[in-house]
Amino acid sequence: MENTPDLAKLIDDLQGEEYHVTEPLPGVLHVKGRFSNPERIALRAAADAGDVPVAIWATSHHDDWALVAWDRPELVTITQKGATPQRWRHRRPPATLRPDAQTFLEGASSPFDIVTRPKHQPTDAAREVLARFGITDPPPPGWVPPVVEAPPVPAVRESRVPAATEKAARAPRASKPKAPAKPVAPEPVVAICPTCFMALPATGICDNCG
Repeated sequence: MENTPDLAKLIDDLQGEEYHVTEPLPGVLHVKGRFSNPERIALRAAADAGDVPVAIWATSHHDDWALVAWDRPELVTITQKGATPQRWRHRRPPATLRPDAQTFLEGASSPFDIVTRPKHQPTDAAREVLARFGITDPPPPGWVPPVVEAPPVPAVRESRVPAATEKAARAPRASKPKAPAKPVAPEPVVAICPTCFMALPATGICDNCG
């Protein structure tokens, strides 16, 4: 595809930074290279385009990407890092600010942000800006979302009690048998003399009474 004349110098400058640059759509560049912050690369490239409407995809060697659509005063930025959700931001900066203003490069909020609830969600207005460049889907051409594997569920180890032990544990413990009671010897019966009431000897004859 032929490069748009207005972007030819920008493409040359980016290639001079040893980035790989293509133009998948008219006025839309895709920059690939070894950089850690794709959003900064795309914002600076959009600023270097001057007042020419441009959209810049930047994809890092980690496969993170950013898309910046710049058509003054509309500035739409979409970023995605790994498998995290896309982060949209729509701004309308004044004529005194370029897309590479420090507050934008730092990703900070500004008075020019169109705030959504919840934050950083796509809006119809932001999608309309992308549509001006023929972009219907924010990810760059050929980008494949990373596969996120669910963490393995640890197996629950069942502690099995051996059958004999389990049976013994369930059976009530037998009580120790009590020793039989010792027989109590009967107290001896003492014969009493009916006359003097003295104990009689073994002969049965009272010593006092004869």
